[in-house]
Amino acid sequence: SRPDVCSYHAVIKACAASANKNSPNGKEALLLAISTVKNMKKSDSFHPNSKSYLLLVQCCTKLLPVGGDREKALRSVFRSCCQGGLVDQKVLSAFQSAVTSETYYQEVVKNAPSYMGEKTLPESWTRNLGYRVRMQQSKGGMRSPVISVNGTVVASTAYNDYRMRRRWSKKNQKLLQGGRSS
Repeated sequence: SRPDVCSYHAVIKACAASANKNSPNGKEALLLAISTVKNMKKSDSFHPNSKSYLLLVQCCTKLLPVGGDREKALRSVFRSCCQGGLVDQKVLSAFQSAVTSETYYQEVVKNAPSYMGEKTLPESWTRNLGYRVRMQQSKGGMRSPVISVNGTVVASTAYNDYRMRRRWSKKNQKLLQGGRSS
């Protein structure tokens, strides 16, 4: 059978766990993790998602010593995530804690658009997070959440719809299992 997203993620996790900053195998492990994400991009059926990039950021952080090479690698991974429209709160937080404040400012804050008086991520960076909307809105019935540069969701009808559907489904699950509605 063909590998699925979980298989690809397992490879990236294994790369991160296989070595450390001082290990001679660290660069090889990192290159394998990066090529795994590249293979996912080329795949017909399984493309990287935000978790793929989160794992790759964590891998870079674990395998590269603090310094120019690490900053460069993390910038590259983050930019790739931005191009894919897959920057979520976890990726943003991991990137922010892994790079210098100067790098974070240059990559995220400096040119961030404002939304209701708060600096936010460009919509193109979050366009493929996939919060589905019940009513057909925008292209394909999906709208992106508006995430501030410090990682909070500022506003998103789609995100709120998504959260409410999850709450309703949990409540309905309790009722189906014999629980009471409160």
